[in-house]
Amino acid sequence: MKDAIDKRNERERIASSIVKRSRVIYTSKEELERRANEEKHQKMQEDRAAAEEVVRKLKDEENQKMAMQIQRLLAEREMLEKQLETGMDASGKRPMSGVTQERVEAILSEKSKQLEELIAAHTAGSVEDSAAHGEETRDTEET
Repeated sequence: MKDAIDKRNERERIASSIVKRSRVIYTSKEELERRANEEKHQKMQEDRAAAEEVVRKLKDEENQKMAMQIQRLLAEREMLEKQLETGMDASGKRPMSGVTQERVEAILSEKSKQLEELIAAHTAGSVEDSAAHGEETRDTEET
C-alpha cells in the first residue's frame, strides 16, 4: 500500500524521466474506437462462420434440433446488434433509453456466450469423435 509520500516520490521520479519520442505512440481516441469496432466485427464474423460450419455438420448428421437452435441464436444476435447500431427499440419507432440499451447489451452478451458454448461443445465433441475413430482405425490396422 502506498502512502502520500510514496505517491509524491513516484510522481517526481516520473516527471524527471526522459521520454524518447520513438517510444511514444500517438493514437487518437477515435482510432482506438475504430480498431475496437473492427476487432469486434471480425470476432463476430468468425463466430458466425464457426456457427454456420457447426450447423452444416449438424444438418449432415441429422441433428436438426441443435442446428435450428444455433440458427435461432444467430438471428437473435444479429437483430440485437442492429438495434444497438441504430439506437432504436425493437419496433424501430422509438429511440432506446439508457436502461433499454443496457438490457439489450446484456441480452446480446448472453446470446453470444450461449452461441460460443454450443460451438465449443460441438467442436470438442467432433474432435473426440474423430480421435476415437482414429483409434479404431489404428487398432484394425495393427491386427
